[in-house]
Amino acid sequence: MMELQIFISKKGTRVVTATNLHMVLQLPNHHYTQNVRRWMSDVYQFHDGIRKPEHMKDYAPRKIKDAPVVKDYYLSVELAKLITLNSNSKVKQKYARQLLSLEDKVSNAEL
Repeated sequence: MMELQIFISKKGTRVVTATNLHMVLQLPNHHYTQNVRRWMSDVYQFHDGIRKPEHMKDYAPRKIKDAPVVKDYYLSVELAKLITLNSNSKVKQKYARQLLSLEDKVSNAEL
């Protein structure tokens, strides 16, 4: 079973990578570019309203030295959860729950 990897950004925000999320959701590799393009342009219900993901707020390009041609992104936990719930993945419930529990920890820590 694949693990969803959680990273901590320089600002202390929990993020996941688009490539890892795509992989754990068991979506076909050849759909990656098209799926990511859809993820970035889709409309979701964020805690602050219904909108499209915002660059540098909900996602940011992931720069990797000597990276393959595939573009990768850091996704906020909230965006990753919304993408997961919106996906056609058979395992989405497991990962959506994991992301939701991370989201809860973040909001509880802010109180």
